[in-house]
Amino acid sequence: MEGEDAQKALREVGFHFRYRVKVSMRIAATADIHSPLYLEQFKLSLEALDKVDLFLLAGDLVLKNQIQELERVLSAIRKVYQGPILSCFGNEEYEQDWEKYLAFGEMEWLEGRARVLETREGKVAIAGSKGSLDRPTFWQRRNVPGIWKTYAERVNVLDSILADIKAEIKIVLTHYSPTYRTLEGERESAWPEMACKKLERVIESRQPDVWIHGHAHRGKVPSLYIGKTLLLNVSFPARGSIVVFEVPRRTGLDLFLSTAPG
Repeated sequence: MEGEDAQKALREVGFHFRYRVKVSMRIAATADIHSPLYLEQFKLSLEALDKVDLFLLAGDLVLKNQIQELERVLSAIRKVYQGPILSCFGNEEYEQDWEKYLAFGEMEWLEGRARVLETREGKVAIAGSKGSLDRPTFWQRRNVPGIWKTYAERVNVLDSILADIKAEIKIVLTHYSPTYRTLEGERESAWPEMACKKLERVIESRQPDVWIHGHAHRGKVPSLYIGKTLLLNVSFPARGSIVVFEVPRRTGLDLFLSTAPG
């Protein structure tokens, strides 16, 4: 593929790094549906979604802890997809009600732990956490005892999980961003309350293959690399669609990034 044809292909998929390897898993990811706020747009994006092997949700699935809305989100997904759904909690799934969210049997929540999936080519591990902040929000500082310690511990937990995982592909799923670099477009003074730069050191040290986050509704940087780790902001308001990427074999690792039109 050369010239205009190559440029057309690049425009259609966002970007495409090609190696001659066999793809092992096709993954859909999104966040910040805030149902019912963006539910109808999310449904339209689902209608355009091609076959995927795994669905990842990076938190804030419902608006302000409206737990009953989760059933509508899951129902919409199940109309087009029957495979595993893994999610981390967002700030709008209130922590005091996490047990109620865990009761939904259609999905699996990852908080400070990893799930390992078997494929024909090897293991794919997904580590999940709500994530951490460099500075708790004003409300959190006033209302959540020990929140500074909690955020520090989450950094250490994610580092330990990634150190211990034995898998060919490692993916991290958090609601908050692990870097300020994907927050361009958001108010800069708020960045410490939207992300945790300390996690950049974890990325540099552990080099997971992909790190997925949401929360940055106005983020202008959809993706970037830190070392060999691909970071994706999959916030639905920012992307306007579901993000789809493929993880091939470990040898000659390649990632193909595209979006399902919304």
